[in-house]
Amino acid sequence: MFDPVPVFSALGCRTRHEIFSLLSEGPLCVGAIAKKLELTQPSVSQHLRILREAGLVTDQRCGYRVHYEINRETLAACGDHIVSMGRSRKGKFNCGKEKEPCAKRNANTPKN
Repeated sequence: MFDPVPVFSALGCRTRHEIFSLLSEGPLCVGAIAKKLELTQPSVSQHLRILREAGLVTDQRCGYRVHYEINRETLAACGDHIVSMGRSRKGKFNCGKEKEPCAKRNANTPKN
């Protein structure tokens, strides 16, 4: 079952989000990512470790380099999760009043 918390936590960091965005253009090695984002290779490696643990990226050894790419399965599951959240809450109000939204109801209430 898909757990969205590690995914959203991993992408909550701006640097990891930038790395993920770069990888959306295609596979890259640590050195290429570091150069494009002007970061150190150890820093990029640590961010990639977190993205990999969240299931957002996969790695593949190519000679002495490791290329990272987006895990499309996790990305699809994340998208499905977001869509299902929007569907399951449609038309429901937290206060339990189903007739009209709280803000609309409060606007119609006479003020003392």
